[in-house]
Amino acid sequence: MTRKFLFVFAISLVLSFPLMLSVFGEGGFLHNQALRREIETLRYSQQVLSLQVDSLKNQRDRMGERDAIQDAAFKYGYQSEGEQVFYFDLEEDDASLPAPATTGTQAALPSFAGLSTTLVFLLALAFSTLLAVCYILLVGKRRKNRGSDG
Repeated sequence: MTRKFLFVFAISLVLSFPLMLSVFGEGGFLHNQALRREIETLRYSQQVLSLQVDSLKNQRDRMGERDAIQDAAFKYGYQSEGEQVFYFDLEEDDASLPAPATTGTQAALPSFAGLSTTLVFLLALAFSTLLAVCYILLVGKRRKNRGSDG
């Protein structure tokens, strides 16, 4: 009986450790999935930044044109001759205005870096022990049932 217990324990440990390591370990399936998600978000942010760079290059190329200069002047509050300008006093309304949302990048969530090999080994050891104990209990129950049947 002791030999079978050790055999079941050893076989389950030899099978469960590499399996758990390939799923939960560093470089395992879950770690690779987290890295894929992180790569996709970085790729998206890179595309956004390249679009912004292209837009700024277009603005720089257009800066010599009269319309672009006039648009920039209007943006900063300059007016043309003959325009009527209205000023609004917003001092009392400042508290009621919502705060502007920041357009910075979102804080990245920490990705799953995988469990250490030692921790994965301890998990495999616990799983193998549990499996071997269940096997011993099952065999003992069978023997008890056979003894009461005969």
